[in-house]
This record gives sequence, C-alpha cells and structure tokens, in this order.
Amino acid sequence: MSPTLSLATRALRGFLWNGSASAIQLCTMLALYWLLPIDKLGHFEWVLTIVMFLAMIGDLGLSAALVQLKDANDAHFDTAFWTNLVWGLLITGCIFTATPILASLLGGEDPETFARVLYIFCLLIPFASVSGLFRARLQRDLDFSAIALSELVSVLTFGLSVSLLFLLRSDLGVLVPVFASVCREAGLLCSLAFSARWRPRARFQPSALRQLLSFALNFTGSRAVAYANTKIAYLFIFGPLGAAAQAYYSLAERLTLQPLTRLATTIQRVSFPTFASIQDDDEQLRSGYLRSVQGLILAMGPALAGIFVFAPEIAALLDKAPILPVLRFLAVATLLKVIGTMVGSMFMAKGKANWSFYWSLFSMAVLIPAMYFYGLPRGVEGVAQVIAAASLLFLLLSQHLANRLIGLPSGTYLAALARPVLLVACVLAVLWLARPLLPGSPLAVLTAGTALGIIATLAALPLIAGDLCRTYWKSVRGT
Repeated sequence: MSPTLSLATRALRGFLWNGSASAIQLCTMLALYWLLPIDKLGHFEWVLTIVMFLAMIGDLGLSAALVQLKDANDAHFDTAFWTNLVWGLLITGCIFTATPILASLLGGEDPETFARVLYIFCLLIPFASVSGLFRARLQRDLDFSAIALSELVSVLTFGLSVSLLFLLRSDLGVLVPVFASVCREAGLLCSLAFSARWRPRARFQPSALRQLLSFALNFTGSRAVAYANTKIAYLFIFGPLGAAAQAYYSLAERLTLQPLTRLATTIQRVSFPTFASIQDDDEQLRSGYLRSVQGLILAMGPALAGIFVFAPEIAALLDKAPILPVLRFLAVATLLKVIGTMVGSMFMAKGKANWSFYWSLFSMAVLIPAMYFYGLPRGVEGVAQVIAAASLLFLLLSQHLANRLIGLPSGTYLAALARPVLLVACVLAVLWLARPLLPGSPLAVLTAGTALGIIATLAALPLIAGDLCRTYWKSVRGT
C-alpha cells in the first residue's frame, strides 16, 4: 500500500466511523425534542453554545499546536496537559461563581432555568480542556479510526445516560440532557486516553509552552471567532425572539448545519495532520484537496437535497411547523458550507492559522450588521436567510484564498466540482418532480422519498462519478 493511499484509507475509514456517531447523536436529540418542552430546550441549546465556546478556550489551541509542530515530544505534551488542566479548572470555577450574574444578563425570560443548566454544564469544561491532547497523540500517529471510535463511545454514553435518567429521574426535565452531556465528555476523555496509551508525567517546561503558544494562540483566536460566527444567530434569537424561537432554529440547525459541523470537525482532525505531513508538496495537496471536496459533496449533497424538498413533511412529522422555511434556507447554506469545508484545514496545514483568524474577523464584521438590520426584523426566517446568503459570499472569497495558497487554478477547481454538483442537481430534480405524486401521511411520504432519493443517487453515481466512487471504495478497502 502506498503512503498516500494509506493516508486516504485511514482518513476515509475514520470519516465513516464518525458518521455512525453523528447519526446516533441526531436520533437522540430528536427524541429529546419529542419529549421535552420546546422553551426549555431553547435554554439547553443556548447554554450549550456558551459552554462549548468556553471549552474551546480551555483547550488554548495547544492540541492543534502539538499536531502542527513536527518535533513535538513528550515534554511538550506533559507541559500542555498541566497547562490545560489548570486553565480548564480556573474557567470552571469562574463560571460557577459568576453564574447568578450571567443568568441575569443572558438568561432571557427565565434566568432561573438558565442558572440551573449552567451550573451543571460548566462541569464538562475540565474534561474538554485536556481530551484534545490525547486526541493529538492519535492524530500524530494518523490513527483516525481510534479517534472516531472514541467519538462513537462518547455518543453512546450520551444516549445511554439520557435513557437511564429518563427512566430513573424523569422529573429532572431539561437537566437530563445536561447531565448526559457531562457524562458524554467524560466518556470521550476516557476513551481517548485508553486509545492513546499515554499518561502525563509531573513536569512543566516554560520553553516548551512558549514554543507551542506561537501557533496555539493564533489558532485559538481563529477558532473562537469562527465558532462565534457559526453561532452568531443565537445572539439574535434567544434574547429578542425568545427560548421557543431558539429551540425551533436549533432543531432546524441540528438537521442541517450541525451534522456538517460534526463531520467537519472530524475532517479537520483527519485532514490537518494528513495535509500537514505533505505541506511542502503542493501537487499532492491539490490532489487530496479536490478529492476531499468531491467526496463531501457526493456524501452530503443528496441528503441535503432531500431535506430541502421534503421540509414540509419533516416539519409536520415533528409537529414543529415553524421550522419549515428555516430548514430550507439552512439546507442551502449547508450545501455551500460543504463545498468550502476543507479551506480551513488547508490554511492550517500551510501554517496559516493567522489567515483563519483574520478571515473569521472579517466574517463576523459582515454577519453582525446583516443579522441586525435584515435578519432580526424578519424573525427566525430572516436570520436563516442571512446565513444562506453569507455562506455563498464566504465560499467565493475563502476559496479564492485557498486556490492561491496551493496554486490551484480556478478552472481546475470548477471542473472538479462539476460532476458532484451535477449529481446533486439530478437528485434534487427527481425528488422535486416526484414529491407531488407521493400520497399518504408525512411519514409515508418521507419513507417513499428517502427510498426514491437513494435509488436516484445510486443510479446517477455510476453515470456521473463512477471513477470517483471506485477510488473511494479502494480507499475504504485499503487497496
């Protein structure tokens, strides 16, 4: 097996493992939306966003720096571990102490529920602060299957915790997924630590920390601003429009953008070390980049086309009519983001973490006024419209930068996109024309539409992208 193909094989297998975790997580959350009051779930989603942002800050970017630094050794890892552990505990203590103040400022119409959720949620920050270091060791070894298996273990832990808590303490209400989220993060840490087979030693080297921080702080700033960009809609929904509106938007997001976010996170963990290992070979980078983008469109495009066409049936089945227009706009936004998902990994692999940071600042400068002046007056639907329009603008600009960075001609890039986009368009056309002909309840229409979408995709793949499918299949088999 060639080295390049070995990388592709490991990466693709890790990606497929993560798909199982994403599906389980989505099903668990849909069940929670069936069982819990919609306004309480709005508080859960809002606090989850805040805590995950703090967990990201708790990592300090040191895990990414350990992957990027080729000569990183155990001293670097030990130093990073104790730094992150102390920093994570400090953040948790500060948030726990400041919760009453935060509840009065950010809790909306029900600050008491906000405070109860935040008190428990912040307990996951120390786990999240150090788990990335164990993941970094696996990334350096290109052991992507172990990483994805750990993600699967964490999701199963979440699902099992939710089930047990509902059986034993259903009176906890919205705190059920909160406790389960803490268990999930603990399960992820345990699984990563077991797979990495590394235990930190009691040593700290300031020189090693300084060596890591030059990359890590740029990366953390970029990642924090990028995360704020992805969640900026929440700032314009939870407070002004209420917790129920927040829950409706979050539900639509979980069906569209969040599966991409989860997969993009895994892809970045896979592609960053893979691309970093060949960062000086632009020809290999161009080839790997184009194959990755093509594969993502082929994997997610048909499903997003189905969500767009059958959004009315999805809303009816979930008994959540307000999500209909939001679901369609976010499906469009997600497809555009799918095409541009790999840009960030390319910036990082080339050591351009500062590019990502400045790009994120530019994105925020565009989104905030657009949300305020156009999105907010039009409610949740207007916010979703801004997300879709901004996704197109950001794709065009960021792709231009990525193409220049690796010397990829625009014509070559567009030619590589042509066949995957054509396949998505064919599936969309088939489903759009067939939908009025499908009788029955929303569940029956969705079932028939899913079957038709699968048939249309499988029929079009050999005709439009047969050689690409054979390449990906060989990567899965490792041949």
